[in-house]
Amino acid sequence: LTTLQKLGYCHKDFHSGNILQDKEFSFVSDFGFTGPADKQNSNDKIYGVLPYIAPEVLNGGSYTLASDIYSFGVIMAELSTGNPPFYDRKHDVSLALDI
Repeated sequence: LTTLQKLGYCHKDFHSGNILQDKEFSFVSDFGFTGPADKQNSNDKIYGVLPYIAPEVLNGGSYTLASDIYSFGVIMAELSTGNPPFYDRKHDVSLALDI
Protein backbone atom coordinates (compact mmCIF):
# COMPACT_ATOMS: atom_id res chain seq x y z
CA LEU A 1 0.00 0.00 0.00
CA THR A 2 2.87 2.36 0.77
CA THR A 3 4.40 1.74 -2.65
CA LEU A 4 1.06 2.36 -4.35
CA GLN A 5 0.64 5.64 -2.50
CA LYS A 6 4.21 6.74 -3.22
CA LEU A 7 3.35 6.32 -6.91
CA GLY A 8 0.39 8.66 -6.38
CA TYR A 9 -2.37 6.08 -6.63
CA CYS A 10 -5.36 5.28 -4.47
CA HIS A 11 -6.53 1.62 -4.21
CA LYS A 12 -10.22 2.44 -3.45
CA ASP A 13 -11.09 -1.19 -2.57
CA PHE A 14 -8.58 -2.10 0.12
CA HIS A 15 -9.88 -4.84 2.44
CA SER A 16 -8.62 -8.08 3.94
CA GLY A 17 -9.97 -10.11 1.02
CA ASN A 18 -7.53 -8.27 -1.26
CA ILE A 19 -4.45 -9.30 0.69
CA LEU A 20 -2.72 -12.46 -0.50
CA GLN A 21 -0.28 -14.33 1.71
CA ASP A 22 2.44 -16.87 0.98
CA LYS A 23 4.97 -18.33 3.41
CA GLU A 24 7.07 -15.17 3.54
CA PHE A 25 5.22 -12.19 2.10
CA SER A 26 1.87 -10.46 1.87
CA PHE A 27 0.68 -8.95 -1.41
CA VAL A 28 -2.06 -6.44 -2.18
CA SER A 29 -4.32 -7.54 -5.05
CA ASP A 30 -7.38 -6.40 -7.03
CA PHE A 31 -6.42 -3.08 -8.56
CA GLY A 32 -9.62 -2.80 -10.62
CA PHE A 33 -10.74 0.48 -9.03
CA THR A 34 -7.26 1.93 -8.51
CA GLY A 35 -6.62 5.38 -9.93
CA PRO A 36 -4.47 8.49 -9.53
CA ALA A 37 -4.99 10.07 -6.11
CA ASP A 38 -5.35 13.54 -7.63
CA LYS A 39 -8.24 12.48 -9.88
CA GLN A 40 -10.49 10.73 -7.39
CA ASN A 41 -13.99 12.01 -8.04
CA SER A 42 -16.86 10.29 -6.30
CA ASN A 43 -19.08 10.27 -9.43
CA ASP A 44 -21.86 9.33 -7.01
CA LYS A 45 -20.42 5.80 -6.88
CA ILE A 46 -19.11 4.00 -3.83
CA TYR A 47 -16.61 1.22 -4.42
CA GLY A 48 -15.50 -1.25 -1.82
CA VAL A 49 -16.77 -3.42 0.99
CA LEU A 50 -18.41 -2.26 4.22
CA PRO A 51 -16.98 -1.59 6.80
CA TYR A 52 -13.69 -0.87 5.01
CA ILE A 53 -15.06 2.18 3.18
CA ALA A 54 -13.98 5.48 4.75
CA PRO A 55 -16.76 7.64 6.26
CA GLU A 56 -16.03 10.58 3.97
CA VAL A 57 -16.61 8.35 0.94
CA LEU A 58 -19.92 7.10 2.37
CA ASN A 59 -20.89 10.76 2.77
CA GLY A 60 -20.33 11.40 -0.94
CA GLY A 61 -16.73 12.59 -0.77
CA SER A 62 -13.90 11.56 -3.03
CA TYR A 63 -11.53 8.67 -2.45
CA THR A 64 -8.16 9.90 -1.21
CA LEU A 65 -4.96 8.45 0.20
CA ALA A 66 -6.57 8.90 3.62
CA SER A 67 -9.39 6.59 2.50
CA ASP A 68 -6.89 3.79 1.95
CA ILE A 69 -5.32 4.49 5.34
CA TYR A 70 -8.77 4.22 6.96
CA SER A 71 -9.25 0.85 5.24
CA PHE A 72 -5.85 -0.24 6.52
CA GLY A 73 -6.90 0.68 10.06
CA VAL A 74 -10.02 -1.45 9.73
CA ILE A 75 -7.82 -4.36 8.60
CA MET A 76 -5.59 -3.87 11.66
CA ALA A 77 -8.68 -3.97 13.91
CA GLU A 78 -9.79 -7.15 12.13
CA LEU A 79 -6.39 -8.76 12.68
CA SER A 80 -6.46 -7.96 16.39
CA THR A 81 -10.03 -9.19 17.05
CA GLY A 82 -10.58 -11.84 14.38
CA ASN A 83 -13.53 -9.97 12.87
CA PRO A 84 -13.95 -6.64 11.11
CA PRO A 85 -15.60 -3.84 13.12
CA PHE A 86 -19.40 -4.04 13.22
CA TYR A 87 -19.17 -7.71 12.18
CA ASP A 88 -22.71 -8.48 13.35
CA ARG A 89 -24.08 -5.60 11.26
CA LYS A 90 -22.10 -6.01 8.04
CA HIS A 91 -25.17 -5.80 5.77
CA ASP A 92 -26.90 -3.09 7.77
CA VAL A 93 -27.73 -0.01 5.68
CA SER A 94 -28.16 2.11 8.81
CA LEU A 95 -24.59 1.23 9.79
CA ALA A 96 -23.32 2.72 6.53
CA LEU A 97 -25.26 5.88 7.19
CA ASP A 98 -24.07 6.05 10.81
CA ILE A 99 -20.41 5.74 9.80
